[in-house]
Amino acid sequence: MRGEYETTGSTAEDPQIQIEQLKEENRRLRKQIRQLRAAAAEKKKVEFSKLIFLGVSIVTIAITVFSCRVIWLTMDTSALAYLIPAVFAEMASATGFYYTKAKAENKIKLMALSGVQPEAHNFDT
Repeated sequence: MRGEYETTGSTAEDPQIQIEQLKEENRRLRKQIRQLRAAAAEKKKVEFSKLIFLGVSIVTIAITVFSCRVIWLTMDTSALAYLIPAVFAEMASATGFYYTKAKAENKIKLMALSGVQPEAHNFDT
């Protein structure tokens, strides 16, 4: 590949042949780039745990905003005593579930990289 684009002769046709070769190489590389971009753009399946986490996060934010709006209108903070702790407890549960699952998946990946077979007793802690 080192001398691929160096000139070897001094004929008048030689530069034209090289230009054509470079054009063909350029077309080939552009086609390869399009294929790589198309492969990267394929829709990837979203994990169900991420969907749960996202849904709970959206509900938590919506209820918090709604509660703040109602408290502003009614000037009554009694709703905060029950509504907000319940919503944030659900958020804490979803967050704990998601990170525990991610921790186990990462442990499996690291075990596979080091050549260790994942077993049940490896996940007791």
